[in-house]
Amino acid sequence: MTATPAEAPGTPAAGAAAPLRAVLALARAETARMLRHPVTAAAALLLAGGWVSAWFVIGTTRYPVLQDLDGDGTTGVMVLLGGAALIAGNLAVLRARRDATTGLSQVLVLPDHARTLAHLLALLPLAVAGGVLVLARMAVLALGAPAAGRPNPYELATGPAAVLLLGALGVLLGRLGRSAVLAPLALLVLLAGLVALEPLAHGRPALWLAPQGGSALQMPAPVSLIARPVAAHLGYLLGLAGLLATAAMLRAGARGARVAVAGGVALACTMAGGTAQLSPPDRAVALARTSVTHHPSRYETCRELGHVTYCAFADFSRWIPAWDTVVRAVVAQVPATARPARLTVRQRLAILGFDGGIGPARLLAAWRADDAAAGTPGAIGVDTQWGDGPAAADLAAQVAYRLVTGRTGGARAGERDGVTACGGAGVLVVWLAGQAGPLARTGLRLLAEEARDERGGVSFHETRLFPAVFVPAPELAVATEALARPDAGVAARVQRSWATLTAPGTNAARAAEILGVPAPAASTACR
Repeated sequence: MTATPAEAPGTPAAGAAAPLRAVLALARAETARMLRHPVTAAAALLLAGGWVSAWFVIGTTRYPVLQDLDGDGTTGVMVLLGGAALIAGNLAVLRARRDATTGLSQVLVLPDHARTLAHLLALLPLAVAGGVLVLARMAVLALGAPAAGRPNPYELATGPAAVLLLGALGVLLGRLGRSAVLAPLALLVLLAGLVALEPLAHGRPALWLAPQGGSALQMPAPVSLIARPVAAHLGYLLGLAGLLATAAMLRAGARGARVAVAGGVALACTMAGGTAQLSPPDRAVALARTSVTHHPSRYETCRELGHVTYCAFADFSRWIPAWDTVVRAVVAQVPATARPARLTVRQRLAILGFDGGIGPARLLAAWRADDAAAGTPGAIGVDTQWGDGPAAADLAAQVAYRLVTGRTGGARAGERDGVTACGGAGVLVVWLAGQAGPLARTGLRLLAEEARDERGGVSFHETRLFPAVFVPAPELAVATEALARPDAGVAARVQRSWATLTAPGTNAARAAEILGVPAPAASTACR
């Protein structure tokens, strides 16, 4: 009877499975090291801390536009978690050299290219962790506040893809050089590129080739009008990550058909994604943007609350109750006999570059014509951004101007700051805007501090791009003094002297006398 010898451990069958198990075991160990690395922990804390602080400091996160904020989250994940992956991945590759154990590693079961593959696989859980953080942030924004729109899943995935890209760069740098300084220098170059390219981002599709991608629109817009090539950008980033990973494997000595196929697929993804994201939005998107900009009433749904009609784009309709709170607070301070039977508040959108070069006066004229065609003449404009003090002050001041003068604001030919509210009317516009609540008062202060020009005064906007009402410095000074007095006393004077305060001949000095505050300097804007 002939005995069949047992298969030796070094035969191909046994040897084919052992390295894979060893690679996965090393990848698990490196994953644990990377996730608990101090750089990774600090990056995660900074990322979460930045998002939490933004909730309290940046008012618009209380009324978030999800299709805008998904990109902000991507940038944070790329810079912080991606930077951590770059540094931690590089240090992991250099560990043997730093610990002077390079010679010992040569007798281990895994060759250099297998250990490099383990380091690359260890990046995947960190990218997944970044994705979990991004999804958690979006869930908090969407469920904890009246959110507008919806996030783009490709945009959300861009941050984790950037983590893989930068982590693969760290592994490659570890194979190319022995210095641990290379990774921090590469991160510094990336951050400098983010700062330097940001002012150049608008209107240049080539900047989508940078990891952070190109610019967004000038103001929040409905999801259907954004048309950012984020799907192509995601494929481009994954392709770049694959190219860097392939280069690291080649540098570590890997050869064979699998490496060649992986490199070919990565190159194809990079070229296809890079080419696709350089194409401008198609003509249909451009026409849609122009149409929505010039004729918003065709794309809005209106809702009546009391004597006010609110018209908003579908993505932003959840903000209507917040607008109504501001409008009601202003209307409540006006004598009943001076209140109009109906008011209309209509959301406006201005996307520059798709309006044929139309100026503010012509665009505002187009809005007025659109209001008339929709049966809501004299509609008051409101922006697609909400939640901070200036936004509340802008809406409150426009409502006040409509109640005081019976007209709406907006730039006319030759005007830079919109219509000028002089004398008692200007004083009332600012004082009434201050009655809309603490947020509006904070917005008044910020607008007065940040929007001053050589003439002083303050401008209130129908959108952040186009001013609607300008109140000169003397009128602003009188209203500010009145807002510093007890509201009840000033409100009583306003009620008694409404006709005088709104009369065309009442100047700022006379308004100050009526309200019992110091007289201002003479106005040059109202001569």
